[in-house]
This record gives sequence, structure tokens and C-alpha cells, in this order.
Amino acid sequence: MNVQEYISGGIVESYVLGLASAEERSEFEQMCRLYPEVLKARIAFEEALEKQALDTAIIPPADLKNKILEQINSGGKVISMQTGASAKINWLKYVAAACFILLAGSFYWNISLYNKNKKLRTDNDNTVAKLNTLENDIRILQQNPNVKMAAMKGMDISPQSYTTVYWDTASHDVYLLANNLPIPPTDKQYQLWALLDGKPVDLGMIDFDVNQKRLLVRMKNAQNAQAFAITLEKKDRPDVSAPQGDMYVMGKL
Repeated sequence: MNVQEYISGGIVESYVLGLASAEERSEFEQMCRLYPEVLKARIAFEEALEKQALDTAIIPPADLKNKILEQINSGGKVISMQTGASAKINWLKYVAAACFILLAGSFYWNISLYNKNKKLRTDNDNTVAKLNTLENDIRILQQNPNVKMAAMKGMDISPQSYTTVYWDTASHDVYLLANNLPIPPTDKQYQLWALLDGKPVDLGMIDFDVNQKRLLVRMKNAQNAQAFAITLEKKDRPDVSAPQGDMYVMGKL
């Protein structure tokens, strides 16, 4: 996937402005977690909106609130409903109340946007830290002469998917990097398999927790393998020794 084309396609603006569909929002949030440049584009647009709101905001006089409240709550002399003065005062009360509500709403929106941007910056820092850890882990694996890599490409059901497996042929340790997999339904989860002479061997379920601390996940050991694959299976099925769901990615060593 070309990340820059994805960013420039308008999804950032649609997401921030609340115009994206539920599916688009889910995909965009996943892209923010996988690609720091997408998250940075989101933060930049949020900050641009915040700056525009602050630059165009009109600061009301310090005593405006008290004057509005006094006007709304003022008692005074009872005036006949037939007089024009009474209608004017009532109209001014409604206008004042509406202005106060709009000012309060604008203030709340600016504060909410500031807090949201602060959280996004924190999320970005956490993402960068995770990626730095990931790069270090992969560098260590690649420097190990016993480690083989399997790049698993998407099948017909999900051609855009791809993942990577690192298998230590000496220790038999298996590490999975889930580069790009669709978010599974709540009643399903992905399962990793080692393939030997066409026979699948269970290497464990993949915890698709987007808040997981490490992006490179250690799976069950594989004694022997010629290839690896990932299927989408029902949760809590009684027999996990054989795949039953659709295969999403597969790659040979």
C-alpha cells in the first residue's frame, strides 16, 4: 500500500470531521497504529483545526457572562403583554440565552480539541517507541544466521493482507509480525500454522489487541516447517488442531 496516496486521498479530513463511515474509521485507526506518518497527518490536521478555531475566536468581554445572566434572571416591573417594550425584552432574553449557549459550546469544543490533540501526541510518542523496539528486535533476528524469514502474502479473500514470520531453526522460536491484517469480527480470531508436507501444525492464536505492548509477537515453537499460514477461525472452538476457517495469508521459507 502506498501510504502517501492513502493520506492524500482525503481520509484524514473525513475521519477528523466525522464524515467517514464506520468501516473507514476502523481502517483509518488501524493505519494510524501501523504507520506513524498516517498518525502524524491526523495530528497535523487536528492541530490546524485547533489553530483556526483559536485564530478566529472572538474573546468576549470579561463581564459579558454576568450581564447576560442578569438580563435573563432579571425581575422588575410587570409590563403588559400588549406593549412593544415587553416583546422586545423577551426577545432580547432569548437572544442573550442563545449567545451564552453558543459561547459555552465554542469554549467546550476548543478545550475538547486541545485534550484530543494532547492524547494524539502521546499516542504518537508511544507508537514511535514501539516501532523503535520493533526495529531493534528485527535487527537482532536478521543478524542471527539461524533465523529464516517467511513473507506471507494475502490470499484471494484478502489480497491486501501480508504478515511476516521469523523462525529460529536452532531454538525453534517463532515470531510473528502482523504487518497488515483486517480487524477480525468479535467472534473470530486469527490462528498461525506451520506447514510441513502440506500438514498444518498449530502455532497458536493471534491476540489482535491493538494496544498490545509489542508488535513482534512470539508464538508457539515450530520443530519443522516448510511454510507458514494464517487462517481466520471461530473463537473457543473445541478442536484447534486443524484449520476450519479461510486462509488469509501464506508464505514459504
